[in-house]
Amino acid sequence: MIRIRPIEASGPKRHRDKGMSLVEVIVGIGLFGALGSALMAIALSTSRVTDDTRELTGVNEESRLAMERLSRELRQANRILAVHLPANTADNTALTFWTDFNGNGAEDLNAADPEVLTYRWDPTTSRLTLTANDPSGTAVTRPLLSEKVSAFTLGLYSSLWQYDDNPADGRVSWTELDASGAPVGNGNGQPDDIELKNVDLVDLSMTVLDGTHAQTYQTHVDLRNRNQN
Repeated sequence: MIRIRPIEASGPKRHRDKGMSLVEVIVGIGLFGALGSALMAIALSTSRVTDDTRELTGVNEESRLAMERLSRELRQANRILAVHLPANTADNTALTFWTDFNGNGAEDLNAADPEVLTYRWDPTTSRLTLTANDPSGTAVTRPLLSEKVSAFTLGLYSSLWQYDDNPADGRVSWTELDASGAPVGNGNGQPDDIELKNVDLVDLSMTVLDGTHAQTYQTHVDLRNRNQN
């Protein structure tokens, strides 16, 4: 009997697909893991930046509104009643003034719209607060900015230029009034009533700290109801 053998196809031999080896699988998993970690890090970083930006924007807006409120009310003030300047780094800074909102010429302590206002900065709590009487005459203190204010300073000046001991700076500070003696000062080294009744210009500076970022707000307020003759 004649047997016919099949003729093998010419060309390179075809090998069966044996799949991926264990080493190749491990390398693939490692590459995908590294890529996933990188993408996750980018996503987290972007989220952190977005959150930080949003928080900083919120802090800046609150600080701007607080400074604008203080400036607006102080600009209308009829008189600065008291000032407390810090004796040391742990001491507070306070400014009390009267604004005759109802126009009756009296310092109303139980008006519906409070007229005697005290803004105070406490360095131990980093808070800026506002104290005013409610309609019953009870003093109420509310925080304007909480745990964010790292510095708050006041500059008190007068437009009584005849008492300027340093013409180069073009300003008359409360210390110059104090040193001049009567009728504008008493020489006791404190900004009390005799000097304050002649103060009609106030510089305000507030620094707000958000993490490592510090933003300083400054303004110059002319007490329009206290212009000197």
